[in-house]
Amino acid sequence: MRRDIALFLVLVAIIGGGVVAAVIFLWGGGGGGGSSVCDRPLLPQGESEITQTGFQTGDAGLTGVIDAARTGNVQAVNDAFYANNSEIHNFTYDVDQRLREEDEKLAKELCEAVIELEEELLDAQPSTDVILVDAWRVRFLLRDAAEALGYERPVE
Repeated sequence: MRRDIALFLVLVAIIGGGVVAAVIFLWGGGGGGGSSVCDRPLLPQGESEITQTGFQTGDAGLTGVIDAARTGNVQAVNDAFYANNSEIHNFTYDVDQRLREEDEKLAKELCEAVIELEEELLDAQPSTDVILVDAWRVRFLLRDAAEALGYERPVE
């Protein structure tokens, strides 16, 4: 009888372990370490000028995003981020490839921050508090990116 119970418990442990492994595999990134859109360079969205002026323009544009988020106006945030032929949005994508050549970790961080900002903007009920934090993060990472690419850090 005890042998039957022991065998039953072993089988339960094996099956349970298999179920746990399957759940991790299916919902945990397929066992590949949590694949992300930011594992590869973002596709360029425009023809942004990756120069000191480009970084300064991007920084100024993010000031508009931050100011709009502070007022609680989601439409103004969208307008600021995607306005002027998506200049600010496009710059965040267009800088990615060059930045990866210099600092892949920073490029991935910037990519993830931009994706998080975009996802919040697309949310059914976006939070301007979350947008504000995300926009600041993107701004600081873009400033770091400017330095990584040999430019001066943009200032307000």
